[in-house]
Amino acid sequence: MKEKYPYLINIFWSEEDQLYMVEVPELEGCITYGKTPEEAAKKSADAIKSWIQAAKKMKHPIPEPVATKQVSGKFNVRLSKTLHKSLIIRAAMEGVSLNSLISTTLAHAL
Repeated sequence: MKEKYPYLINIFWSEEDQLYMVEVPELEGCITYGKTPEEAAKKSADAIKSWIQAAKKMKHPIPEPVATKQVSGKFNVRLSKTLHKSLIIRAAMEGVSLNSLISTTLAHAL
């Protein structure tokens, strides 16, 4: 049975190579390819496995997959005073908290 790795993969068409390329952004330099997106995706598990084996052999750190990281749901961000004030005014006009306004705005942007 093939091992599954919970790393994010990006699949894209390479005009230059005339192949579908797969990159694993969390594992620098971990790239593979296939003739179809499906083939490229299947080959990604072997590429990840090889990358991890090489990193272990060289005693390099292996990043924790983003998909399995525990997150708090909080982050801090610095804003200009003008933007901060504009957001506070907008939240007040809509009758919501600043956190709610920013969360909703970010969700719509995604």
